[in-house]
Amino acid sequence: MTRLISVFLLTAALGCGTDGADLDAGMPSDATPMPDVATADAGTPMPPLAGQLLIEELYYAGAVPAGGADHYFSDQFLELVNASDVPLDLSGIYIGEVYGVAGEINPGQAPDSFRDSHPEEVVMGSVWRVPAGVALPPGGHLVVAHDGTNHRPFSTIDLSGAELEAFVTDSGRDQDSPTVDNLEPIHFRGGIDWLITVFGPSLVVLEASAEIGEVAAPGGGFKSAPTSAVLDAIETLMDAASGDFKRLPDAVDTGHAWVSGTYSGESLHRRRDGAGYQDTDDSGADFEVGAPDPGLPIAPDGSTGEPWIELGTGINAYAPLLEGAPLELVAGLQGGWHLDLTARFGGFGPAGVLLVYEALSDAVEPINYTTEAVLRTRSVRADGDGWVRVGDRIVLDITDPTEVVGSAAIVRVTGVLGDVSVSDERTVTIVDDMP
Repeated sequence: MTRLISVFLLTAALGCGTDGADLDAGMPSDATPMPDVATADAGTPMPPLAGQLLIEELYYAGAVPAGGADHYFSDQFLELVNASDVPLDLSGIYIGEVYGVAGEINPGQAPDSFRDSHPEEVVMGSVWRVPAGVALPPGGHLVVAHDGTNHRPFSTIDLSGAELEAFVTDSGRDQDSPTVDNLEPIHFRGGIDWLITVFGPSLVVLEASAEIGEVAAPGGGFKSAPTSAVLDAIETLMDAASGDFKRLPDAVDTGHAWVSGTYSGESLHRRRDGAGYQDTDDSGADFEVGAPDPGLPIAPDGSTGEPWIELGTGINAYAPLLEGAPLELVAGLQGGWHLDLTARFGGFGPAGVLLVYEALSDAVEPINYTTEAVLRTRSVRADGDGWVRVGDRIVLDITDPTEVVGSAAIVRVTGVLGDVSVSDERTVTIVDDMP
């Protein structure tokens, strides 16, 4: 049964020059059925036609350096919107990253896309598929995430409420978000994550009936699809002068868009055309630069009883955190050192609840970067008479682990919703390895 939901599709992708093995295009999805978020009274969802399902936003450049990290890119996302007045069945549609460098990144680098040799096809280095049972009401948004987690304080973005993420099982190092369902991998050329190039990717959304072909090349080859199967696309390159590096045939996109640079924290938003969206098949005309803004505004829930909150630890599951317990200091893959925390709460929310995490030294001085999360219903899990929040971390404002390892610290979480404010804290000993 197709589920009608209002969702946000968030994509994480691999840079186009990485070699690796192909994944089985016929593998079953491990995505769990998605909960209904919004219901449309508009009939049976149908597969989208060109112009009905649009790329509304693409954020690829990476975050402005923050939280002790200089190059943070795990917060990338793609947002789709149902621009039609009918519900759309997105089961089986493909999302592909079109192959080719984004510009003269290194001196003397030349265009290497298949645009001229395959003018009636899009040739892709990575392809993912939306699992069955995903539908979108008119005006609904859908997100696929590089990583479906809270990226603060390294970024301004929290993607724990995304609908989908690109989880790379075979890397052994990618984390599978417990609140976000997974895209199905069709073709992936290797890496920890599906990281789309921060210099400017080109992405296509293909109809579910698209014939996926092969293009032979060293390192595992590429996938192809006819331009007639493209529902929507976006062409981004390194800068205004990089037009010679276009990857998409003119039948798909005649221009290109760009942001001011890598790790600029800038996103590309589709321009509005009155009550609708501008769609001229020219990314340079159809998109404008702005701050990243994933998802629709959160409608806060109210109070349901006596509010309470309990601090815990863990990455993908809640574990009690006892007073005086050791708490491991973890080195982040993209910099910084953090403490993994979880929280249980009830009596208010969950939608709209602001969680604020703090760490204080034994002298009661702050030792962390600001870590916050404004919750969506999808970004928590039901737990008895309350909710569990996982995936948050306190990133410490330190330059070396020796500054805190072996020391006592106070860790605290505060939940706020309107006039409601509740806190819980523990005194812990920071260690570099758990016993």
